[in-house]
Amino acid sequence: MKVAVTSTNGKDIDLHFGDAKSFLIFEVKDGSSEFLEIRDKTDIPLENHTDRWIESLEILKDCRAVICSKIGKEPSIELRKSGIRPIQLDMSVKDALKECSNHTI
Repeated sequence: MKVAVTSTNGKDIDLHFGDAKSFLIFEVKDGSSEFLEIRDKTDIPLENHTDRWIESLEILKDCRAVICSKIGKEPSIELRKSGIRPIQLDMSVKDALKECSNHTI
C-alpha cells in the first residue's frame, strides 16, 4: 500500500498536513517500506486555508494513509471519505513507516 508522509527533511514527521508543500510517497508491505517519489503541490500561492489541503486530496488519491504531525478536523474527515487514513505521529519517518508496516491500515 502507498503511504504519504509530511517531512521537511525526510527524516522526521514535522509538518502539519495543510502546511506540506510536498509529500514523500512510500510503498509499505511485508514489514518493510520503499521510497517511491516526492509529490509536490502547485507553486501557485493558495490564499484560502481550505485550498491548501484540498489540493493534497487530489495528489494523494492512490494512498491508503497519510502520516503527519498534525491535521485539522475537516481535512481528516475528507481524507477518510476518500479512503485515506490520516495518522498523527511525532517520530521519525523510519519508525512511523515501520509501525505502519506492522499494522493493517
